[in-house]
Amino acid sequence: MGAAIQKVKGWGWIGVGTTEKGVARIVLPKSSKRAVEKALRDFRNEVNQSLAENCLQAISRYLNGEPVAFERIPIDWDFVPSIHQSILLTLRQTVPLGQTTTYGELARRCGMPKAARLVGQAMAKNPVPILVPCHRVIRSDGSLGGFSGGTSLKKKLLELERRIQQDL
Repeated sequence: MGAAIQKVKGWGWIGVGTTEKGVARIVLPKSSKRAVEKALRDFRNEVNQSLAENCLQAISRYLNGEPVAFERIPIDWDFVPSIHQSILLTLRQTVPLGQTTTYGELARRCGMPKAARLVGQAMAKNPVPILVPCHRVIRSDGSLGGFSGGTSLKKKLLELERRIQQDL
């Protein structure tokens, strides 16, 4: 497994962990490099290092306001419980940059109309945020809901995407 870590101005330290199959872990911005290193401790050797570095550069460009085709980056789904995989794939394929959906609507899109809580669990355990844009899922009342990086980061990512979308 490989890893790459970088500081992005205005955001903090971010990291990517990879396996031979694809990206397995994204570490959202943290205030210290050490915190990112700790989160990626299982990804220390050089497997798929070029993918880790390329993904990290793509995330950096995205955080700097550039549109990025994240759907082209392979994900190692072995790190995602099977019950969550279809939810995360549906999110990745149906909610484009600059848009949001609700937990309930995403559950309906997955063919599980009463599974909004399961959708929330899948978002909370998403190991590859940004590649699978769980920050785009909000509560039915329009409030942000939870996010592994905190609600202020979720809000900042949604605002970033709206700016990117306006510039397209």
